Amino acid sequence: MQIPGLCYISIGLDDFDALKYGCTTHLATYILNELPKKLRNTVLLFDYPNLVRLNPSIPWKTRGNGAIAIRLGIPCEYASDLSVLMQIIEELVEDYISRFLSKFDVRVPDFEPGLVIARHPLSNDLASLYEKALTDVVVLDHSFISKLMRKGFMVSQRYGRRGIIGASAAIMWLYKGRDYTFELLTYRSKKMYGKSRCIDEESVKVFDNLTRGESFNNYDYKENRILITPHGLDPILYGVRGETPDAVKKALSIIKVCEPLVAWTVFRSNQATDDHAIYRVAKELNPFKTCRISGVVAEKPAIVRGGTVIVKMFDATGEVLLAFFKPSQLFNIASVLDIGDYIEVQGQVKLWNNLQVVHVEKIAILNTSITYKCRPPKCPRCGKRMEKKGLGKGYKCEKCGIIIFNPELECKKIIRGIAVKLSLPPPHSQKHLMKPIDRYGKERNGYSYELLPVTITTKIIEPLEFL
Repeated sequence: MQIPGLCYISIGLDDFDALKYGCTTHLATYILNELPKKLRNTVLLFDYPNLVRLNPSIPWKTRGNGAIAIRLGIPCEYASDLSVLMQIIEELVEDYISRFLSKFDVRVPDFEPGLVIARHPLSNDLASLYEKALTDVVVLDHSFISKLMRKGFMVSQRYGRRGIIGASAAIMWLYKGRDYTFELLTYRSKKMYGKSRCIDEESVKVFDNLTRGESFNNYDYKENRILITPHGLDPILYGVRGETPDAVKKALSIIKVCEPLVAWTVFRSNQATDDHAIYRVAKELNPFKTCRISGVVAEKPAIVRGGTVIVKMFDATGEVLLAFFKPSQLFNIASVLDIGDYIEVQGQVKLWNNLQVVHVEKIAILNTSITYKCRPPKCPRCGKRMEKKGLGKGYKCEKCGIIIFNPELECKKIIRGIAVKLSLPPPHSQKHLMKPIDRYGKERNGYSYELLPVTITTKIIEPLEFL
């Protein structure tokens, strides 16, 4: 992949999501299309732009908590002094903000953008940054920024706020081979912001059927509901996810829209991979961590306000409280759990009045306890059913007065109606990182990097309508 005169860098972006109208992928699309013009059109990508979802449990996250990494091969004259490249990118960002975000008055107090650049090869010492930002809390402090700079990262002084955590973590997603998917994001005209999206429902079904096995979560047939459109006021028209760039690009010619489609970009992503669901035990849980944890049900489920089902589970290191919410539809399964059932769940740890509770997003029943319903014995003299008198007091026949200790009871095994299986929420309730059933068995652990023309990955069709 090495080309004489070409050097390799990654650009990280995060938290350019405005409160209502912004989207970091929208900014990334603008940069992808404008940066080559600034660098004499000698830019190549060595990966599709990366859309990297981070910890969904962080309370101050943006809507989708997605950061962007753009991986480029550029003339070494720009890579040798990253400050020059940083200035060019900052000017593009300023142009984007002034032309797009400013008109919507979205510079609110929690607008915390981050922009970083890293020269390749990346430092081994930062290899754990992605997983930490994906599954735990990363503190933004002087030592964090200093370490980035010591390891060859340049941090924007103009956009160097909380988003630099996600921006740098997105860059480090490249470091280890991991599962991945692709997403085609299409963008709408600025004239359509705030209006309902206009997409032909039948064409979405056609796309879903023609790409079955190559794409996923396009349409919920039980709910008769399109799944590819966001619900906010952001610039995205629709997004389709799949296993290959070719699969998701088919949407451009199949899905029919009745409003302008002004741009599109294909991203490689950690979406739909369960990458956040790392194995932990009870004693390792802390607020805002993600987890996958197995254990034995300790008490019968309890139902609290709103229909949420609470289950207490334990493993060899301690107890865990699990919460199953109605929208996930997993509460139906949780409500029939019984003491002794062996289960595995994944989710995020939240605080409820100083109690740690795992908000469950997926459950697997690994083994069920055997439950019996037993009846008291019959009186050996009169045949009447005896009554239990209390712990250690035996069974007594009220007619004959006979008391029997430790009799053989009449017991029948209860058919519980709960199966040993994996259960997920319906497609419309599945979050970005959750691996859907359709992807089980399709996991990958490495990616083949190759130089790509920018035009393969993105296109702004109507520049005047894009910004």
